[in-house]
Amino acid sequence: MRKFLFVFTLGVCASAYLCAQSEADLRDYFEGRTVTVKQDLPASKTAIDIYPESASPINYADYSRRLKQFGVAFRRNQSVPLTGVRVNDRSIELQLGGAAGVGADEVQPAASVAVEKSPRERSLERDIERETDPDRLAKMQQELDALRKQRQREDARLKAALAQLSNGNADGQRVANALVRIDLVFNGGVPARALNPDYVKSALKSWIDFNAAERSAPPPPPVISDDNAPPSGLRKGMTEADLVRLYGEPARRESSTQGDLRVDVLTFKRDGTTLEATEVEGVVVRFRQWSD
Repeated sequence: MRKFLFVFTLGVCASAYLCAQSEADLRDYFEGRTVTVKQDLPASKTAIDIYPESASPINYADYSRRLKQFGVAFRRNQSVPLTGVRVNDRSIELQLGGAAGVGADEVQPAASVAVEKSPRERSLERDIERETDPDRLAKMQQELDALRKQRQREDARLKAALAQLSNGNADGQRVANALVRIDLVFNGGVPARALNPDYVKSALKSWIDFNAAERSAPPPPPVISDDNAPPSGLRKGMTEADLVRLYGEPARRESSTQGDLRVDVLTFKRDGTTLEATEVEGVVVRFRQWSD
């Protein structure tokens, strides 16, 4: 009987300890950790409301609408700092990002990007030097001039788009100081059992990987940029039609408006790899590729 009472008392004390945790305990546990987001998170100022004890934890229609309207602050599989935790009357609020420079390597456009010559333009330049027939030479020169003018127009449009993105437009500022709030909402008030790190991690398991930084995983695949050999003929300055010819139709498209510019993020799947290309006004300004 004494042994039973001892075990029972120990269990009650342990339960009381777990339920007696506070906002300060959650802050000590979570703040300063680096986590990996498992879903794209919208850049709106309003928090993402998740109801962990509801049959429908989130309003996905509202979530999708906000992604389209405000764009993406943090992308799926991106590592971000968890910078704040707050317990309110009806919610537990987690703050992701907000630190200067977070994700800067993902979002800053190149200072100068030129549209490359097409294979046809380079071929004509070589052939013109060897051509001796005046009529053929004139036709080749006319085609070459047309291709050069087309490239110059694309180059001007690309540089104008990059200039506007780089000169403090709303998206550049937003991403450089990206901040996303996620609220765990309880209609009847925050229960004591929710003031526990394990509860919070379980409630957000579809949204945040809290343990990614603690696991000894292999390093992520390198981001492929113009500083490395671009895969399969990719280059900044190419059009969406060029991308589709190389990779087929995109598996996913995310569109938003930054100032008066249209920004599209296209995701392509092929041969066990994923390509993500960012377009401004139909011109590719950034891309990255990784193995699935």
